[in-house]
Order: sequence, then structure tokens, then C-alpha cells
Amino acid sequence: MRRGALAIEEAVVGFQVGRERFNELFQHTSDGVLVVDRALRVVAINPAASRLTTCSADATIGVKVCHEVAICQNAEGFELCETACPGRAALDRGVTQETLDVNFPGRGGQVAPAACVPMTAADGEPLAMILIRDVSDRAALEEHILVVERVDRISGLCARAYCDELYRREVRLAERQQRALAVVIVSLSGEAMDGDDTDPSIRRVAEAIRASLRRVDIAGRYDHATFAVVLLDADANGAASLIARIEDRLAKQPLAQGVSMAYGVGTVATDGYAELLKAARQSAIRSR
Repeated sequence: MRRGALAIEEAVVGFQVGRERFNELFQHTSDGVLVVDRALRVVAINPAASRLTTCSADATIGVKVCHEVAICQNAEGFELCETACPGRAALDRGVTQETLDVNFPGRGGQVAPAACVPMTAADGEPLAMILIRDVSDRAALEEHILVVERVDRISGLCARAYCDELYRREVRLAERQQRALAVVIVSLSGEAMDGDDTDPSIRRVAEAIRASLRRVDIAGRYDHATFAVVLLDADANGAASLIARIEDRLAKQPLAQGVSMAYGVGTVATDGYAELLKAARQSAIRSR
């Protein structure tokens, strides 16, 4: 008898610990948790769900979740309320839907991934728990990664891969419309480019290039000490004008001693669309 009583006591203690642990997770997890009853009314909402949906607990408890708080939809954006309600599937058939999107009317239609899981109340009544993934940090991280990939850290101009992408797009468009296009290569060289003055020199030239561009032009860091500028609707005269503007700005803030510059130009009129960049690079090499 004593052994049986101990087992019951341990089970009760375990249940209490489990309930306290669940409540702690419910209150402090970064993912949103909504619990709904048979009528799809919200019976519990944690702080994270209140933040994600912009619906306070006081205003949400007892409210039907559909259309008021969160709208379940599939990957194509179609609402599931009438045809395949995941809450109803969890309540009536105990079916878990692990892949789901929820739309937040209070956030202007912002969508987050979610899951709908069946559960049971203390009195045995079926409930459905909607778990909403908080992806706000991930979205910010993805945007940060995107910026890092697009922008060169030292020069602040377009990174090589992104510059190449923009260049190919503009060449295709210009060729299709038979418009003028020019490329200017700015190349730095000298022993100082391998020392402590490398990054400051790169930044100074990049700032001069950026300040000399028109709004429609594209500039990127092509490699360690080379920049590429794509001039839309420009010919050799436009390229010469850009170079003059860069030189004028650098004359006010000279580069470190031992750093030399060379320019290369390629134009559609002289080199064609396919050989534009190659011609500008070879021109820069010859002018060193």
C-alpha cells in the first residue's frame, strides 16, 4: 500500500511540475500560442501571440479566432476557414497540421508560419492549440544578409556578385532597346595597396565615384583594387565626364603616396554589348 501511495504522490508531483513548466513556457516563449475551444473561440493567448497579432488578452478571450485574430491560409494565400479549417480538424478528428500560414488582420495582412495541434482541457473537452512562429528576427536577419551580399563592406558600393547581376540586366535591356551604354573601370595599383593605407584609399576613391554618379548609374567594387561603373545612355563623352568629376574630387583629397590610378573605358559604339566590360578592363590595363 505504501509503495502504491508513493507512486501516486510522485505522479501528482510530476503533474504539478509539468503544469508549472507548461505555464512558464506559455508565458515566456517567443512563439505565439492561441488555444481555442469547440466554437473556435480563444480561451487562452500568451504574451507573444498578443504581440504578434496586436490583440490584447482582455480583448481576445472569448472572441472567435477566425477573421478577428488570425486567418488560417495555405501557401497560395487561400483562406482555409470554409473548406479545410485546421482548428476544426484538430477539435473534431485530433488531426495535427504542422505546416500552416496565419494572416494577421491587425497587422495589415502580415503572414507568419504556424501549426495547429489538438489538446484536451482538464475536463476532457477537446481544444486546439495554434502555435505561431515568431519570424521577425529571422526576417531582419535575412534583410541584413541581403544588404551584406549587395553592398561591399569597405567601399560601400555594390558587391561584385550584385554588380555583375545589375550589369548583365542593363546590358540585356540596352541591347534590346538599342540604347547607348558605357563602362568605366577605375583601377588602383602601387606598393601602398598592400599596406595599411589600402582600406582608406579604397574608401576615398569609392566616395569620389559615388559623389560623381548620376542617379541612374551603377557602381561596384569589382575586385580588391578595381571599381566598375556602368553608365546608362552614355558614350565616350559621358565616360570622360565621369572620369573628370572623379579626378576633381580626388584632387581635393589626394590618395596616399605610392597609390596610382588608371581608367579604362568601353562603349557600345566601339566595343559592342557583349565585349563592353572586357574592353574597359583591357583599356585600364593598357593605361597603367
